[in-house]
Formats: sequence, C-alpha cells, structure tokens
Amino acid sequence: MLCLAEIFQDKMMLQREKKVSVWGKAEAGMEVRVRIQKVSAQARADADGKWKVVIPPLEASYSEELEICAGKERIVLRDVAVGEIWIGAGQSNMEFPMFHERNFQEEKKNVPQLLLRFFDVPEISYEGQREAFDYTNTGIWREAGEKELAYFSAVGYYFQKELANVLKVPTGIVGCNWGGTNCCAWMSREAVERTGKPWIDDYEKKWLELDEKQYWEQQNHIRLNDTGNPAMDDFSNFMLPQTPEADEIKDYMEKNAQNMELPQALSPKDIPGSLYEHMVKGIAPFAVKGVLWYQGEGEDKLGEPQLYEGMLKALIKDWRNLWNESALPFLIVQLPAWERWFGLENHGLNIVRYCQEKAAEGLERVWLSGSSDLGERFDIHPKEKRIVGQRLALLARGKIYGEEILCEAPRVESIILHKRASGSEKGELVISFSNAEGGLEIKGERLNAMRVFCAEKEPEFSARVEGNRLILAGDFPEGIPIRLAFAQDKWFQVNLYNKAQLPALPFEIQLEK
Repeated sequence: MLCLAEIFQDKMMLQREKKVSVWGKAEAGMEVRVRIQKVSAQARADADGKWKVVIPPLEASYSEELEICAGKERIVLRDVAVGEIWIGAGQSNMEFPMFHERNFQEEKKNVPQLLLRFFDVPEISYEGQREAFDYTNTGIWREAGEKELAYFSAVGYYFQKELANVLKVPTGIVGCNWGGTNCCAWMSREAVERTGKPWIDDYEKKWLELDEKQYWEQQNHIRLNDTGNPAMDDFSNFMLPQTPEADEIKDYMEKNAQNMELPQALSPKDIPGSLYEHMVKGIAPFAVKGVLWYQGEGEDKLGEPQLYEGMLKALIKDWRNLWNESALPFLIVQLPAWERWFGLENHGLNIVRYCQEKAAEGLERVWLSGSSDLGERFDIHPKEKRIVGQRLALLARGKIYGEEILCEAPRVESIILHKRASGSEKGELVISFSNAEGGLEIKGERLNAMRVFCAEKEPEFSARVEGNRLILAGDFPEGIPIRLAFAQDKWFQVNLYNKAQLPALPFEIQLEK
C-alpha cells in the first residue's frame, strides 16, 4: 500500500538547503516517517491515504539513501543526490533534446565529472492517457553520460552544466514541457478566464462542435496523443536536427502521407488548464531552486498576442501558489526571431517579446534572458542551445547565487536627440543603455536590426558606440516625431552586445517633437 509520487525514485535528486516535501499514499491513518542524512520527519496519512512529509534542509551530497516507513512497510531509494534543481518548462525549444542539438556528438565526449541528472515529466493532458499508451521511456531520473545524455533537455543540460562547474554540487533539471503548447494550458482555468478570455472562448466554440462522448472515446486511439517518447519520433528526427528546404519538406510529406495523422481541431493539450492539472500539479511542491521558462511562439494564434503579459504573470502566480513560494524565481528566455517555418508565419512575436519584458518588470524575482541574436530565419527551432543555457546560467549566478557579475542584457535607459551642430546636416540620436558596464560593442561592419522613422521616411544613418551609449548620426529633421524600432521586424539578428556578450533587448520608442 505504501507508495511514492512518481518523481521519487532511485537515482533521483533533492534540493539542498531548503525544506523538502516527500509525498505519496499509504493506509488511511498510518504514520509515515521519512529519513535521510540522519534527519527524519513524519506525518499521518489522511482519510484518502494521502500523506506529505516535510523534512529539514539538506546538505549537498553525491549519494544518499532516502528511507520511507509506514508500519511494517519500508521503501529505500538509493543513489539519491542532493544539490541544485531547476524546472525546465515551456514548449518545444525547452523540450528540444540533446539528441538533436548541434553540439551533441562533441558533448557526448565531454560530459563533466560533476553529477548532472534529468527527470522528464510525462506529457499527459487528460485522464486515461497514461494507461492508453507506452510511457516506460519517460518519467525517469537519468544521469548525464554517453547513454542517457540524448534524452536531456538541451537548454537544461547546458544550464546545469554551467552551474555545476561554478557551484561544485550536483545539479538537476525537472523537464516539464511539451512542444506546440500555449500558455493557457500551463495555468489554472480560473486564471485563463481572468487574463485570457479569448482562449476560453476559442476552446468553448470548438467544444460545441464536438460530440463529447465520442471525442473522449477517440483520444486513446489517436497517435498524436502517444507522447511517451517526446521529440524522438520520425517527424522530429526529420525536422529538429536540420532546417529542411521547402522541396525537402514537400518530398517528406509526400512519402509519409499515409503514416501521418492530421492534428485535431481541438487537442486535449490545448484545453485551458489541461497541462497545469495533469503535469504541473504532479510535481508540486517538489523542492526546486527556480523555473526556466521558454515558451510563447504560438501566442499570436488568436491575433491577440498582447494578452500574453497578463497570462504569463498569472501563470507565474499559479505556479508560485502550488509551490507555496511567493518569490519562486523565474528566468524567462525572450524569444529569438524567425520568419516562416513549416507553413507557419511569425505575425506578432514582437508583441510577445514586449509582453515577456513587461511581465519580468512587473513581478519580483523574474528576469529576462535575451536571445535576439540566435534565431534562424526559416526555422522556429534554433539548433544552438548551448548559448541559451549558458546565458540562463549566467543570469542565475548573478541574480540567484549572488555573484557580482554582469548577467543581464543591455536595456534602453534613455534616448536624446542632439540638435545639429552649426554647419552640419546631421543630428545625433544618443541612446543610453543600462547593463552596459565596460561599454557596448557592434559586431560587424554595421548595426543590425535598427530602423529609424521620421514621419513616413527612413533616413539613412551611421552608428557608433561610446561607452554605454549607442549614437546614430543621420538627417533627423527637427520638429518631426521620430520612431526608433530595434529588432521589431519578423526577421533580425541583433549584433549589439555588452561585455558579457549579451545582445541588446528589442525596443520601440516614439520621440515627440
């Protein structure tokens, strides 16, 4: 009868220096005792047999035994490490496994000696899905090494590798992600109703067109719901390691037409609150240091990407409530650029990026990691994940672990138009940046991604840097409003950096007369 939540297994990892919750089921009324590192705690199972024991903070360790006892029943989990654990959450770019990552073959030969572990939360969106398909290859604690590195989230792996090298303790990632998912699925239904009502309306409209009984009977026979081996299927093997040309995609689709299944008008994973209920709640309140969030590529589906700021804030609050931590850290990857991919087109990601920035500004202990130089024009999945993970680790080191380092991307602080000097035809726009200690750098012959609008015209300009200032010199008429749009197009690659090699954040600013 005594059993544990799925995340508690041999070879697992626990968070150091923080109270740790362990939970499961036992006979109703039975006292359950948990012991590790010579400390113990106990709790009594409720009328439904549910129990949760909270044990005191633990010290970092490479190998422990976790003992759970209830009456004559005893479970011992072996090879339990204690260190730093982060949740790697979001959609396909966080799910993206090392197996497909650009540096995988090189990395297999250089896995660090420090202990790195990874747990992938099974991709479940409705009751009965777990029983209908084979999930034996997911919901497992894995140790980085030549055999199991392939399954690690690539962003998560490079993040934890950097942290382990600095902190000298075991590090773990709990992957709670699913490709192609929207924010509304990862938050409570109530929060979606408050902050993203159009997503609820869209769902309810689609639901009215379905036969409810028939819909749920069909789900266990739909291959797209078979998610027990995420990102390792034939289609992923074709799309993720490369950026195929249009003729290659056409050829692939023609050859595999008989074996491919068209997406449903409404997939269970798209139902507001579905992944919050069936994935997030399954790991809360497992003790972690914080959350890495990489999601948002599909938030323009309804043509209202401006909703994302409020929804992301509400999601963060939902998760913090589940973990009972009002300041649980969130590190957000601001989305890179792409123009088109596999029939999809970027319509409003500039607004989504703005919403990501505003969400980070509006909540305590939420920070933004820039990736405005890492996109691929015709691929929604950049293959270079190492830099993303390293930048997130840099941000964590500065904001969470207290290192005095430059860890945030340059952000516009002020813009001033200097009038033309006597005898000169040019004016100067002086743009000052924060997070630019030691000065800025333009990599390349000219500044990328910057557009200047004077009324309906785009005057030519030159760009140079002086310390923390970017100076644009051009024919900027006095008395006419000027609009600066930096990294606002569908496709761009920023090449303005600070000394930490972090690219400047996108912005759009209107200067009045």
